Amino acid sequence: MSYPRISVFAGSANGTASPTRVIEGQETLQARTSHDISVDALHDEIAVPNPFAQAILFFSGGAKGAEAPIRILQGPKTMLNYSDNVTLDPIHREAYVAQLMNDAILVFRSDAGGDVAPIRVIHGPKTKLDRPVRVSVDPVNNLVAVTTIQGLWFFNRTDTGDVAPRSIISGPKTGLGVVRGTRKVIFSPQGKKIIATGRRGGAETGELFIPDAKPFIGIWNYGDNGDVPPWAMMPDTAAYSMDLNPAAKELITVDRGKLIVYRMPQLFQ
Repeated sequence: MSYPRISVFAGSANGTASPTRVIEGQETLQARTSHDISVDALHDEIAVPNPFAQAILFFSGGAKGAEAPIRILQGPKTMLNYSDNVTLDPIHREAYVAQLMNDAILVFRSDAGGDVAPIRVIHGPKTKLDRPVRVSVDPVNNLVAVTTIQGLWFFNRTDTGDVAPRSIISGPKTGLGVVRGTRKVIFSPQGKKIIATGRRGGAETGELFIPDAKPFIGIWNYGDNGDVPPWAMMPDTAAYSMDLNPAAKELITVDRGKLIVYRMPQLFQ
């Protein structure tokens, strides 16, 4: 973000609609490089990273204005190191953070605060983690997906230590990996689908929008492994971040100052 602010819009907002409320101001402790956000609708909380402070900030779901976080994960025991991402698991009350600097996935109690150690850490040579930048969780089917420099790595939700991934989607047929612009991967637990952005062309710069990039949003099935092309594809579109609204059967994407909503019931079947 260019300005440290969380903007909340009505679910039916369209065009140049104004936010219904914003969370901003010095008291919020946000940073302009908070590149991710996660919502726990079950416990009515919002989590955002502050990589400069090596912290994860938690806000009340109804926060507005210059409202301070209700708690903060921060300190040497947390092992947080310039982390710009966070994903919440409301069912198991956990928070996941990908650690680019040391090739690890940290898992915390999401109701914890202060200088607390992770409850689990995925790290070591067997994991084959290489510069992970995002992590997603399916708490229903007990899966974790990690975006790495080369593709998508999948682990069991409760994995810890130096463990091998249960599967990997990586290779030229996939079009995936941080070098091809992949960032957020999301799960559809109901339809057992995996959704991620990639591209088919251009230099491996890590950016989505370059000449001849041929970006796409791809859909894979649970159980896919190896150099597998997407089961379905939305060509000529891309997103730095995505989420699903299962109640409305919608795919929500964020791309360069635009929030785009697609109605896609097939993702939930």
